[in-house]
Amino acid sequence: MTSTIKKNKEIAIKFFEALSSGSEAYLDFYNDDSIIWTAGNNAIGGTRTKKEIIDFAQGILAAFPTGITFNITGMTAENERVAVEVNGEAIHASGEAYNNKYHFLLTIKNGKIIELKEYMDTQLAAKILLGE
Repeated sequence: MTSTIKKNKEIAIKFFEALSSGSEAYLDFYNDDSIIWTAGNNAIGGTRTKKEIIDFAQGILAAFPTGITFNITGMTAENERVAVEVNGEAIHASGEAYNNKYHFLLTIKNGKIIELKEYMDTQLAAKILLGE
């Protein structure tokens, strides 16, 4: 494993630790030109810039008073891309469990996530987060 791949995997691990912490430290992993894409043809899905993700993510995370724990279950890396399988565990403000399974594809350059693609159970997300 090259040192770049090893560093990128470490960045991915630290990113999900930051997301799980409930702080906004995860934003430090992006640069101003980063693109975040989320699967789904609803209010959750779509492409956002770092600036757009700040307000969007605050709204989502606020719906989970005790936070969301992101547990990495698998990781594969090649060159600047890191694929991460994650189990999320959370209790929504409604009291309902929100345990989604994710696949993230991170593109990392110069120590920053320049692109993040998030795949998940969009039906579960719409049901719990949007009441659809």
